[in-house]
Amino acid sequence: MIRQWFATMNEVLDDLIIRYPQAAGEEKNELQQQWDMLKSLSDDIIESWLQFEDKMGVFRDLRQQQPQPSPELEKQLGPFVKGQGYFKLHMFEHASDQLEQAVALYPDLVCARLYLAMSKMHLKHWNEAQRHFQLVAAIAEESRLRAIAYNALGCIQAINAHLEQAQQYFRIALETDPAFSDPRTNLESMLKGNGHIQLQFGSAELQTLVQA
Repeated sequence: MIRQWFATMNEVLDDLIIRYPQAAGEEKNELQQQWDMLKSLSDDIIESWLQFEDKMGVFRDLRQQQPQPSPELEKQLGPFVKGQGYFKLHMFEHASDQLEQAVALYPDLVCARLYLAMSKMHLKHWNEAQRHFQLVAAIAEESRLRAIAYNALGCIQAINAHLEQAQQYFRIALETDPAFSDPRTNLESMLKGNGHIQLQFGSAELQTLVQA
């Protein structure tokens, strides 16, 4: 299908190359319009291909970076690894399905639960996301992970128009990890009170932490 499409585009372009030198007036304008259309299609194809290659690169990195556990351990950790991969590809429904399995196997695996909570957040499953973020905030030992959870809880409260509770969560997130910028940005946005709040809920921060 793709080859046929490119063959058609090449036929059109060959026709333009042959006709353009002798064309004049209205015909020349029409040929120029056809070339503009081909150029626009070419740009779109290149952009889409580059995005596709970026995602291919993510998958290649996932394959190369994963350790080689024992077959039994690999089977047990499989849902988490798959869920993490789907999350990085922004396939949040698939990520959620896999991470639910991982959390069922390992309820205290904080990273899996945080990925699951973030996936639920992206899917706008606010109540489920809130439940998992509350657990992460309670059991995580690393301050940045707790701060991400508190900040996300503040975002959920803001989405539900519970603004005082949201501000309180953002302040707790800042106290937990003063270097984490998302809660500070969210709190400042709320205090401006301009009616339009752009929330940052830590999804990009989570990916940065795991890749580091």
